[in-house]
Amino acid sequence: MEINARERQENRLLRNTLFVFFVSGAASQPLGSFIPFLRETYGFSYDLSGILLSCQSVGNLLAVLAAGFLPVWLGRRRAILTTAVWMALGYLIFASGIGTPALLIAACLMTGVARGGNSNFSNTMISTLPGDKATRGYNLLHGCFAIGALLSPLLLIFCAGRWPGMGWRIVAGVLCFLCVSQLAVYALMPLPPEKLERSLKSVDYSFLKVRQFWLGAAMLLFYISTEYAIVGWLVTYFQDIGILSPDHSQMMNSLLWLVIFLGRMVGAAVTGKISQSRLLLIDGVGLFAFFLVMFFSRTPGPIILGLVGVGFFMATIYPTAFAFGSGAIRGNDLGCSIMIFTGSAGGIITPALVGFVAESAGIRAGMGLIVAYTALLLVSIILSVLSVRTKRGE
Repeated sequence: MEINARERQENRLLRNTLFVFFVSGAASQPLGSFIPFLRETYGFSYDLSGILLSCQSVGNLLAVLAAGFLPVWLGRRRAILTTAVWMALGYLIFASGIGTPALLIAACLMTGVARGGNSNFSNTMISTLPGDKATRGYNLLHGCFAIGALLSPLLLIFCAGRWPGMGWRIVAGVLCFLCVSQLAVYALMPLPPEKLERSLKSVDYSFLKVRQFWLGAAMLLFYISTEYAIVGWLVTYFQDIGILSPDHSQMMNSLLWLVIFLGRMVGAAVTGKISQSRLLLIDGVGLFAFFLVMFFSRTPGPIILGLVGVGFFMATIYPTAFAFGSGAIRGNDLGCSIMIFTGSAGGIITPALVGFVAESAGIRAGMGLIVAYTALLLVSIILSVLSVRTKRGE
């Protein structure tokens, strides 16, 4: 009876966490899709538009770090409600139609803060699950994020076509409602037990001495660097090299997220049948190989094939790498925060580096930098796998 009760509690925690992360994906990803509507409606320059995008990343990075300590002072429920509420407020500002640059900059910071808090909370909750259930949970979690990230831009396209001039504000209102429903789930969902002593002295820092934690953080650093650079520059790259039409180039990001979602569902299905180490090796080699195919191809067919392969093998790297490192930080808010913070830092720095290289040496040279990152990711995976085998004496 006790085992069944624990399993029911774990399954309920998983379901609630999957829903809130789906909402996070739906609300976090479409900011780039909103930018053209903000520019058209309010006459924003490219510089201001770039600042809006950067503000979300800055808010995300700050919140991820803060989320490691807020539960110590406030408790997990109050901490996540404190950060998640800003997403609803941000989209309320978008939906209001107020075009003051300072207010919209604040709204983008708000969405970033909420995204960082949601990410840390959800990954921490999954880390409390046992063994293969946690690994499967990470794949399902990030699969739900991918569904949200895929659906909200499509909703934006539909509403903008159906109600020109107002459609994007309607979508902002829908997302605001979703974020309010997310807050309701946070307020009511049962949470795992926490330490009653709430002070910095009560925080467990022992994970900082564990090699597995840092190897997991390194894999996340190179993976997030690669993912953000690909997602951020993919459309520009395809348009500038002239192999795909502008319309087809725009569709490539949607194709990428669709494949990532399918890959994460496959990853959830094979969890327990394939070891973490083997799955990471397969993904690392596959991502590197297919990115090379995409990079060196000069016709649409191989390029699209390469992109599909990139998305499929990217799909399970983040959840599996996080599960690998989370063995040292199970249920530790600060440990999850530092792992996510490490990856997020790469996500801010690398797209900018690609831009600097592209400005001085051309877009192909900029994309060549991503080739180097996929190689570094593969190296970090190999080192992690060898470390585990050495520890087991294999």
